[in-house]
Amino acid sequence: VKEIFTSNQNVPATSNAASNEHYTIGKDSVYSFFLSTSVTAWIFAIAVLATQTLCFGFFIDEASLDFGDDRMWQYSFSCPPNNLNCRDNSDVTAFGWIFFALFGFFYLTSDMVNGLKLVWSASQYGLSRRGFQIFVAGCCLFSITALALYATVVYNVATSRSNVDMIFNTVILLFVNELDEKLFASLHAIIPEWLENTTSEIATNFDGDVRINVQYANANHQLRDDHAGRIKNVDKKLARRSNAIKTIEARHTKLKKNVAGIRAKQATKDRE
Repeated sequence: VKEIFTSNQNVPATSNAASNEHYTIGKDSVYSFFLSTSVTAWIFAIAVLATQTLCFGFFIDEASLDFGDDRMWQYSFSCPPNNLNCRDNSDVTAFGWIFFALFGFFYLTSDMVNGLKLVWSASQYGLSRRGFQIFVAGCCLFSITALALYATVVYNVATSRSNVDMIFNTVILLFVNELDEKLFASLHAIIPEWLENTTSEIATNFDGDVRINVQYANANHQLRDDHAGRIKNVDKKLARRSNAIKTIEARHTKLKKNVAGIRAKQATKDRE
């Protein structure tokens, strides 16, 4: 038992390793290419960023309230010329806004928080290439996610006049926010070797601390398994000894009964 509880001293203590920026930005996202030194990878990442920005810009422009141009803004109030009271034709209810808020929370919260984490962690590396890459990646991730949220809100306010319209518009706009992951999947199908080399380079530069932590975690798991096995063996030995003691006690009790019976018979013969 002493060996079990003192063997914890053999496990190396983990230091406060830096956060895994590759995992934070998303290993299946083209935005992770900002962590690469490849010019081609940066071109892919900037191209996706520009495409998403233009798409959201189109939606925001169409949702602008400009009386001089033909926009997609739909007026929900109708005012008949023979009546002073205007009527609201919008069928959007609180449920529509609740679903919109849930979709936005589920799809955008993680990217916005991870973008802020990257910007914050960039300060740990100072004025270095690594710090610059992390800062650019965090700013792009947070900015495009915030733009997606803004475009979704203004476009729904401008054009959605029913709960179905609101859900439909929200899904379409949030799909644009997933273009970085779709391009990553396309590159995996078209040029898998180049993608593997690029992701391996990023993993080598930004996943080292995580691999160390995983190594320590595996050692801890192995140690716990060894401890559990030793404790089971101790329990089995204790159970066997307990059974042996019970057997001895049972034999002792039986022997006492036999001695008492013999004494009783002897006493009976003596009285006769």
